[in-house]
Parts: sequence; C-alpha cells; structure tokens
Amino acid sequence: MDSSPWAFILVLPRAEPYLRRMPYIPSSDRPVYDPQIKQLAESLARQPADRRKGHANYVITQILRKAWGVDRADNESYSSYADIIGTLECAKLELYRRRLAAYEDTAIDKHGDL
Repeated sequence: MDSSPWAFILVLPRAEPYLRRMPYIPSSDRPVYDPQIKQLAESLARQPADRRKGHANYVITQILRKAWGVDRADNESYSSYADIIGTLECAKLELYRRRLAAYEDTAIDKHGDL
C-alpha cells in the first residue's frame, strides 16, 4: 500500500446506488428554483467556452453574496463567509461524488485501470 498522503485518492470506492439521492432539499422545494436555474444555465451555455468560467464564477458569487446578505458591508461577517465557503466546498464534493467519480469509473471500465 502506498504510504503517501494522497494514497486515499487511489482507493475511493464507487458510489453505492443508495447514495445516489440528493437529500438536502425536498423535491417539493425545487420548483421555486428550477425555472431560474434553467434560465441562468441557458445564459451561461450561450457564453463562449473560454468566457463561461468567469461568467459562472460571477453568477455563483453574486447569488451566494446576496443570499447570505454579505453584499451589504454592514452585514459582512466571518461566520457568513465561512458558511458560503462551506456551501461551495460541499457543492464541489457533491459534483465530484455524483458525476465525476461515475465518469471516471466508466472510463476505467472502458480503457482499463492505471
């Protein structure tokens, strides 16, 4: 077994089917957001690929700043920024676990492991 601090990356298990649910928001709450998400996603998709990352960064940052109220200087706090960063980190990990890990598993099945 590799003793490097990154060895765990090489042995991550595949996500089990029972983990393939998004438990964080009830499906009944999603219609409030879905039309706006669709509109934002379509707007971002129309951007040239080399500009899309910057536009997505702007949109995500503005949504979170406004949702936590830190777009107003008198409402800024370390706690709010920590909450925002924690939310981003969890979203990143969820995207990796739900989408990229499955893609990597498919690529390993198709092309063989390292």
